[in-house]
Amino acid sequence: MAFKFTSSAAFLILVNAIPLFGIFLFGWDAVTILVLYWLESVVIGTLNVIKILSVRKSGAATGLFILGNLFSACFFTVHYGMFTWGHGEFLKEIFGAESLLSGLKNGGPIMWTALSFLLSHIFSMLINFYGKKEYLDRTPNTQMMQPYGRVFVMHLVVLFGGFLVQSFGEPVLAVVLLIILKAAIDLAAHNKEHKALEALTT
Repeated sequence: MAFKFTSSAAFLILVNAIPLFGIFLFGWDAVTILVLYWLESVVIGTLNVIKILSVRKSGAATGLFILGNLFSACFFTVHYGMFTWGHGEFLKEIFGAESLLSGLKNGGPIMWTALSFLLSHIFSMLINFYGKKEYLDRTPNTQMMQPYGRVFVMHLVVLFGGFLVQSFGEPVLAVVLLIILKAAIDLAAHNKEHKALEALTT
């Protein structure tokens, strides 16, 4: 599948490059990067609740359709919330990220970088989901499942990469490569998702 360079893809690339500044300016290590990507998964899940409530493709009557949206949104919130909580506990137990996760409420560079991810995903949602009327081509159940493939694959690869980086003593180059790997996976998933929807509507 050919890569399509769009404004949302450009924004995605730019935002994924921001953690590089964290490495060189703030001395971020692999664990810090993993916590940042955990925060991004929280962002993705939160925005997906809004998307589930917005989709309009259904053969059901209006009342039943609205109930279907609400049920899917509630189910996703509980299920994805448990997934995210488990992911956070894994970071605490395996990577020793408890102090980082506990300190997020104090803000700082990590939270500002997470905010940039939030802006990127909001921009993509406005341009693609609403701007290109993707919400008209999905059912609540389809939208509910949308983030899992992207988030699961991304974090599985990134966590494995984090283990490798730690095993080599966390050289700067290895942490940089981890960021580049994540950005490539993220961009490929973004392109695949929106390319598939374009094929359905053309």
